[in-house]
Amino acid sequence: MTDTTEFNLPWKDNGSITLKVYGNGELIVSDNDNSLALKVYGDDQPVLDLLNRSDLTGVEPVHLLAAALDYLFTHSQEVSVITLAPELGVNSGLVHTIDSKTGMGNCFRTGFYQNPLLWLPHLQERTFPEIWTENDKGTAHPLRPEQPAGTVYQRYDFKSDVVVSFRTIDPELDLELFHQWMNQSRVAEFWEMDQSKEELKTYIQTLLEDRRTWPLVGCFNGEPFGYMEVYWAMEDRIAPYYDCQAWDRGFHLLVGNRKYLGPRYSRSWTCAISHFLYLDDPRTMRLVGEPRADNSRVMKLLAPAAWRFVKEFDFPHKRAALVDCQRQQFFQEVQL
Repeated sequence: MTDTTEFNLPWKDNGSITLKVYGNGELIVSDNDNSLALKVYGDDQPVLDLLNRSDLTGVEPVHLLAAALDYLFTHSQEVSVITLAPELGVNSGLVHTIDSKTGMGNCFRTGFYQNPLLWLPHLQERTFPEIWTENDKGTAHPLRPEQPAGTVYQRYDFKSDVVVSFRTIDPELDLELFHQWMNQSRVAEFWEMDQSKEELKTYIQTLLEDRRTWPLVGCFNGEPFGYMEVYWAMEDRIAPYYDCQAWDRGFHLLVGNRKYLGPRYSRSWTCAISHFLYLDDPRTMRLVGEPRADNSRVMKLLAPAAWRFVKEFDFPHKRAALVDCQRQQFFQEVQL
């Protein structure tokens, strides 16, 4: 019996990866240019080895090894460490500790999912320097990086069998859909942006020019499902209500496409947006949110990504709940 999965890398042209898993513990991972034949043995702490050592010549296809590790971690929820043969993962960032006697390497689940190799375009791997400035309100904060265009995160979700991705909104291509979503009554009730196309286009363009808030479109299998605004908490209205740190982030999200409502998809986008924000800048230790205090549904949506309720507080316009997600808990507890 063979389990075959195909998915694309967001940073590689024609970057389709095919992963075939056979019942005897063999994995064949390939793309248009490379192939990696692997075998897995052991139960409590699996060992990943080359099927044929002579196959590995020249530069190791690290992205194929990462794809195999992603599959194994996803399908073995109780496994926290995968051991790699000495020939695998050297200088790849996928090996976190090495046994000095055997040369075997260990890849920890918590470390693997903090490596952006499979899910972010290469330019997103660079950490923007910490340069402090002030905004027009006199708030001191680090200078934020410019918002890149196009796809910024993409991951095949084995659990939900969908490709979830985020891309920066395009004020020309996405305006019709954005207008449609914002004028749905169930969306307008909370966002209060049931406006004309011209007003909404101006709004999008303003956000794209402002490094504080990053407008994104979320997609499942390439089809838009919703809109989100990612913000730096220090420059947001939430900052005075908790012990805000320089690289804290938050987001507001709406699901505009009704076919993507429901727990299968909400778990996928909740985990994906949280994962993306931690990958986007390794200095982000905490994600925060401020839903309406009586909106219990939000906590149910956020719970799969290790979000928790912190406290209630009063915004000028509403009674709010402070919710947060800690980096350490996310990577230790969330089974991507």
